[in-house]
Amino acid sequence: MSKIIERISNGLYILLFGFVSLWISLGFLEINVVYQFLRLWPLFFVVVGIDMICRKTKLSFIKILSPIIVVFAVFGIAYVYQDGDLFEPRKIETYKINQEPVSKDKVVDINLDFSSGTLFINENESNLITGDLSVSRGVVPYTYYREFDIGDIYEISGNSLSNYIFSPWEDNHLWDLKIGKELPVRIKANTKMSVNKFNAANLNVSEFILDSNLSDNEIIVNNAIKKMRIKSRGSKINLRIPREMGVKISLDKFLITDNFNDIGMERSLKEYTSSNYDSVIKKVDIEFDLMFSKIDVRYY
Repeated sequence: MSKIIERISNGLYILLFGFVSLWISLGFLEINVVYQFLRLWPLFFVVVGIDMICRKTKLSFIKILSPIIVVFAVFGIAYVYQDGDLFEPRKIETYKINQEPVSKDKVVDINLDFSSGTLFINENESNLITGDLSVSRGVVPYTYYREFDIGDIYEISGNSLSNYIFSPWEDNHLWDLKIGKELPVRIKANTKMSVNKFNAANLNVSEFILDSNLSDNEIIVNNAIKKMRIKSRGSKINLRIPREMGVKISLDKFLITDNFNDIGMERSLKEYTSSNYDSVIKKVDIEFDLMFSKIDVRYY
């Protein structure tokens, strides 16, 4: 009897772990619910105490209470955390940001740290940056604006608890940001496991830096861009550049696919140069550090 009860108990623990992991991976629960489960640590002493009392006695069947208590406790935490909706995705909250520039003469560094969702970048008429940051309830995005004599910095990042939200609902973690099209800015983005669309066709972006991991990126720039640095690990990069611009690409790559020869660029060692690079005023230097990635550069 004791062996049967032990087998049932072990099975219940494994099933519980499997169900909780499945809920998290499907987006019904966030990974930070694990912190709530850790508050159940006193149950360890309850389980050990029941086992010590019932071991090698006629009351050994009571040991089945240990996994049942743990199962009910975990489901109770999940039930409370989900506001009673165990099989509904987490509710969404939207944070609105609106930062007006102090001076239009300063260059503003816009730093973005984003993961596990969809990120849109577009333009607005005058403000430094506006946008809607949609996240699961309980996650608070971090935004910070600093002013300096030479330039300003605006930083936006997800709360550490918002990382690694795997969800089939694409609006679960979505940022829709708009940057002032008349303001001189530099954009630096760090993305992980996300879909990102940077539409800078009407923005005054002089420098664009992207560190992308396991992400799908679409980037459109205009002839105000002077320098780009893109580091990619297991990502897809679709880059669109104005046809009249001169382009020089420095490339450090490992197992990638590219189309540089298809767009008429001349190769020299690890550099690709457009035929008009030396004859035009507007030109951009691009540094690629790529590994296990796909890069597609086109003119428009």
